[in-house]
Amino acid sequence: MKQFLFIVFMTLFVCPLFAQQADLGKITPEAYGTQYPLLVGTAKTTVLVFPCKIANGGVDLGSSDLIASTITSVDNILRVKAATEKFAPTNLTVVTTDGKVYSFYVSFSPYPDDRPIDLGKQSNTENAQAMLKDRKLNDGQVKECAGAIVGLKPFLKKPKAKSYGMQFSLKGMYAKEDVLFFHFELNNKSPIDFTTDFMRFYIRDQKRIKRTADQELELQPLGIFPENAMPTTTGSKRTIIVAFKRFTIADHKNMVIQLFEKNGDRHLELKIKGKVLMRASKL
Repeated sequence: MKQFLFIVFMTLFVCPLFAQQADLGKITPEAYGTQYPLLVGTAKTTVLVFPCKIANGGVDLGSSDLIASTITSVDNILRVKAATEKFAPTNLTVVTTDGKVYSFYVSFSPYPDDRPIDLGKQSNTENAQAMLKDRKLNDGQVKECAGAIVGLKPFLKKPKAKSYGMQFSLKGMYAKEDVLFFHFELNNKSPIDFTTDFMRFYIRDQKRIKRTADQELELQPLGIFPENAMPTTTGSKRTIIVAFKRFTIADHKNMVIQLFEKNGDRHLELKIKGKVLMRASKL
């Protein structure tokens, strides 16, 4: 009888415990990183360009059918080639000094694309696409909100940047649903008109040791208003509204805005700290 009770106990209590442990040991689909398909051949070299330096010992070849090498004095480029034809698909793993792991599913092709592959641009595109998903405001609504902000009274005086008579400053930030709007002012106090060529937005670590180890994430705006850049004439001011999918940043990072002059060198740069973003007003 005692033996029977012991068997019942094991069945009811111990076996479910082992089952739970087995479930906890499963690797969930979310845990797997992105793996990029990569075609290589024997007659052409495939060049991979990484946004950061490749770590020492950071290149792992899945089989001897692959050949990979770096370039002397260039620490973020990897050359990949097939050692044999028609090899069985394998993998390539590259680890960079910022701790990122890049995984590739490598297959043979007699005619692989020989254009360089920029993994930094790939990451920026993926991040931009992720930010554009599940928007609550459509393009028309974003444009309408930007027009309303133009008539609002500025409530910020900093940050600001100056260059040869040009002044670029942040005047306000506004949040509407899942969109964050930035109100900038460009003031021309110089004797020469200023025409904007383009603007660039990214998030960057405040402390940078080496340029190759910069932590930069480029931000893609939902819109820049007005859409057609007109010259900021001498003695005039111009309002620029830029909309982004809502985001926040850590204390040790800055949002950096760069404004470049067309046919000139009066480039302006603003740095917005994470705590400043928290001052955004509801629209």
